[in-house]
Amino acid sequence: MTLETAQDRALLHLAQAIRDRGYHFITPTPLTHERVNQRPENALAEDLPGVFGWSRPFQHELLPPPLFSLMDQAQVLEPCGTRWRSKVRLSSLDGQLFLHSAFPTEATDAVFFGPDTYRFASAIQCHLNRHAGELRRAVDIGCGSGAGAILTALARPHAEVLALDINPAALRLARINAALAGAD
Repeated sequence: MTLETAQDRALLHLAQAIRDRGYHFITPTPLTHERVNQRPENALAEDLPGVFGWSRPFQHELLPPPLFSLMDQAQVLEPCGTRWRSKVRLSSLDGQLFLHSAFPTEATDAVFFGPDTYRFASAIQCHLNRHAGELRRAVDIGCGSGAGAILTALARPHAEVLALDINPAALRLARINAALAGAD
């Protein structure tokens, strides 16, 4: 899969570099996310999950220069006073990482990923387990991060799998996530 812009390629390389560092984060509910981040000891990110999972502000020096540079190239750095915040998060699901919008997801084009995504992935896996080899075509309507379509494509590489969404930001992240997962 060819990514169209230098920003998309930088975002893919950022996600690959974070994955290569052993990153793992399970996204909680928005209420849990808010409660955990409100604790005084969680005011600043201290590690990669703090930056890319919990969406906490961070000092420039926290990240290795290559990661900070990739964030800059991907245009996912957001000033936060004298610190920075990531405009994207990375969440783990079924051995893969998925880019999606930073918390809180207040933008009109926010790309969601959370507990419902994990439930959807589980339902897909149950269906695929019950119908081994029968899938020829699948469509993930309202694909968001593309998690459902990507997991389906990885499980059934010979099937035609489509990821559809009316949100251009979702389609962009779904394309990058597909490239990250090695799914077509």
